[in-house]
Amino acid sequence: MFDVNNPKHRRHFFLERGLRKRPIGSGSNLAHLMSLPRTVLPIKPEEIFGDIPVLVAGGVATRAYAPERATKDIDFVVEHDRYADAIRSLRERNFTKQNDLFFPNTSLGLYGEAWLKDGQEIDLISSPQEWCKQAFRGRIADQTGLRVIPLAYLVLMKYDSARVIDQADLSRMLGQLNDENLEHVVKVVKRFSGDPSIADGIRQYAQLGRWELETNDQGVLDHGR
Repeated sequence: MFDVNNPKHRRHFFLERGLRKRPIGSGSNLAHLMSLPRTVLPIKPEEIFGDIPVLVAGGVATRAYAPERATKDIDFVVEHDRYADAIRSLRERNFTKQNDLFFPNTSLGLYGEAWLKDGQEIDLISSPQEWCKQAFRGRIADQTGLRVIPLAYLVLMKYDSARVIDQADLSRMLGQLNDENLEHVVKVVKRFSGDPSIADGIRQYAQLGRWELETNDQGVLDHGR
C-alpha cells in the first residue's frame, strides 16, 4: 500500500510513473538557462557566522547545478561540532528562533532550527554522521560566489527527503551530468545512504532528467564535483 509519508514510497511512485511515461522535453535551451545570472542574495554567510564554515544547501544550492528556481529561505549546513557556535552567532546578530526543524524518517541524522531576522529566513542544519564532515572537504561556489554543498551531498540530502520538489530537483541536476560524473555521485551517495537500491534510483532520476532535456543538438553537461 502506498504511504505518502514514506520517502521510499514517494520515490518509487515518482520514478515508476516517470519512467513509464518517458517524458520528452520540448527543447529548452539548457545552456542558455544555465548561463543566466543568479539572484544575488541579501545575505553574506561570513557576516552571520564569522569564521564558522557553512555550506549553502537546499533550493539555493540547487541553482549551482541547475537553472534557478524560487525559494524563500536559505538552508545552511554546519558541522555537528560547530552547531552550538553557529547558533550562538545567530543570537548575537539578533536572529530570532522560529522553531525546531523536523526530518521524519531521515536516515542522515539531520536536525536543525529555523531562524528569522528582518524577513530573512535561515534554516540551520547539521548531522553527527560522517557524510556531513565529508561534505566540507569540497569547495564549490555558485555563480554569485556563495559556497554551496558539493553536488553528491546535495543529492544525498534530497534523495533522503524525497519531497516532490526535491525529486524534481534531482532529475534536473542529475540529467545534466555525463556518465563519469554521474557515477561519482552514485558512489558517494551509495556510501552514505545505507540504501542498497540507491544506485539504480540515482541513475533513474538522471534518465528522467535526460529525457526532459533531449533535443537534436544538446548533450549533457560536465559539472564539477
